[in-house]
Amino acid sequence: MDHISESPRSTSTFSNFSSSPPKLASDTLALLDSFLSSKAEEEKRFNDLAEQAAARVAGLALKGHVEDADPPMMSVDEYRLAFGEDWQLSQFWYTTPYALKLAKAVRSLCIPTSKVAFICCPTGFVAFQHTNPLEGARLLEFDKRFNVLAPNKVIFYDLDEPDVFPEDLRGTVDVAVVDPPFLKEGTNVKLIETIRQILHPTRGKLVLITSTSIEPTLHRLYDQPPIGPLRLTSLAPDVGRLANEFACWGTWEGAEDFGKDIID
Repeated sequence: MDHISESPRSTSTFSNFSSSPPKLASDTLALLDSFLSSKAEEEKRFNDLAEQAAARVAGLALKGHVEDADPPMMSVDEYRLAFGEDWQLSQFWYTTPYALKLAKAVRSLCIPTSKVAFICCPTGFVAFQHTNPLEGARLLEFDKRFNVLAPNKVIFYDLDEPDVFPEDLRGTVDVAVVDPPFLKEGTNVKLIETIRQILHPTRGKLVLITSTSIEPTLHRLYDQPPIGPLRLTSLAPDVGRLANEFACWGTWEGAEDFGKDIID
């Protein structure tokens, strides 16, 4: 092994490296500072939202009205600022224009007493409840952050426990809006177990939003009423930064026109 001189005058590469740690380029530092600043602002907005929700629940408890309706839903723009995407959970938020179109299209399928279940589709739920809310709307979601949005309407949902959901949803959901978090056959198989149990057996409608890359698998799995057969709708999803091409399918007669007449 070669000997590295300990003399201060040593010109060895090791000596220079140890005494002068590498530095990030100025443009890289600027990007890092911007990212950290953005995350800090996002965390503050979420904490503020959580505090407001907690204060409201505490106030209702004091008045004896814990079961009262949830507060007005925030806008999609506010939601996108307050909730960061968690890529480990495969979270990618819809653009605001698309989320609003989806909300209008889903609302066109409803009457005031309809039950609508948004499964793994938080942006759609926020847009729907912000523009024209229904008492019967629910969000089934794994990420517990969303509880602060509407404590009475957000239900914890775990794909690995597809049979676990509130009993009052069994066979009563008129419209299920589903956005599978992962592009895997196993993910859809588990979702189907839940959807079959909660959709109304005769009037239930499924709106499925996912990548066209697994379309053959989708048609094979979603093949029988009330979860199939799938029909490609007129509503073109926009999930922002994702490169995959996405589409929206429906399961009812005439689903091809779903979203056709929706304008910005």
